[in-house]
Amino acid sequence: MDYKKLEELNNLRLSGALTEEEFEAEKKKLYDEDFPPIAEPLPLGLQESSYLGLMNFLIFVPYVGWVAPLIMWIMGKDKSEKVDEQGKYILNWYISWFIFGIILLAIFFVCFIPGLIGGIGSPLGVIFTFWPITLLFGIMAVAFPIIGGINGLNGKTWKYPLSMRILK
Repeated sequence: MDYKKLEELNNLRLSGALTEEEFEAEKKKLYDEDFPPIAEPLPLGLQESSYLGLMNFLIFVPYVGWVAPLIMWIMGKDKSEKVDEQGKYILNWYISWFIFGIILLAIFFVCFIPGLIGGIGSPLGVIFTFWPITLLFGIMAVAFPIIGGINGLNGKTWKYPLSMRILK
């Protein structure tokens, strides 16, 4: 606490330049500068940046990677604006990629099934057409959570590219 400023405030109060209410308000400002209010801790006792990074990196955990960030978001969204924002980004990404996957699967089967029964295009032609798209989606599915996790560890949120803004 800056005792010199506090003494000046007290002198102003004693001289009548400040009312008692004004003095108390200014004294509280001085106190809050040195002792900011303590934010409610995040679950698991993690700092915000660690929590943000973990939300993104947990996507890679087998079997629960799709639900672990969602649980972390639900547990921490009321305690941190950044956690709330990053959780929405991750959930929007999940929903978007689910929709993209259904569309690609439908296109694949529309092209692949006629090739099997003697229609247009051969099965190999369809596979060779779709493998670059599948490879690109696989690379993005690995790269995006890593980029999001690194940004989270630096205390920043990261909006996943190609995700529709469903949750706002």
